[in-house]
Amino acid sequence: MSLEEEIKQRSFKTEQSKLIVNLIYTSNRLKERISARLKENGLTMQQYNVLRIVRGAGETGSTTSEIRERLLDKMSDASRMVDRLVCMDFLMKVRDKQDRRIVFIFLTAKGEKLVNLLIQREEVESLAAGMDEKKAQQLNELLDCFRSDLAG
Repeated sequence: MSLEEEIKQRSFKTEQSKLIVNLIYTSNRLKERISARLKENGLTMQQYNVLRIVRGAGETGSTTSEIRERLLDKMSDASRMVDRLVCMDFLMKVRDKQDRRIVFIFLTAKGEKLVNLLIQREEVESLAAGMDEKKAQQLNELLDCFRSDLAG
């Protein structure tokens, strides 16, 4: 279904204005679907993002500032999310032995089990399963170009 049909708009002034609306609309639809899948596991999208970041850090762990830098949603409060995930027993904090001001964040066994299960089941990634590899690559390249243009 075309964007025009979905949002009940006859036309757009330019293809660029349609692009902006299309990106926002598609992003919101994708977030709704991801949120619904993660909610079944008691997580928000931002919490899942934090768990994946900490998982990616491996045995060295991650600091709150490193997590903040890597978050997809830059408006999220990384410290608050980490604390909530600690309370949920998905993360643990360990103070650095040399510099007590530095706190490293690690997955607990429960957190590792959950994030590995979600990744294995492709809870989020499967939403793009209907798009073939070549089209996915093309879209990724176009989005990379668009994002680079935004930075300039």
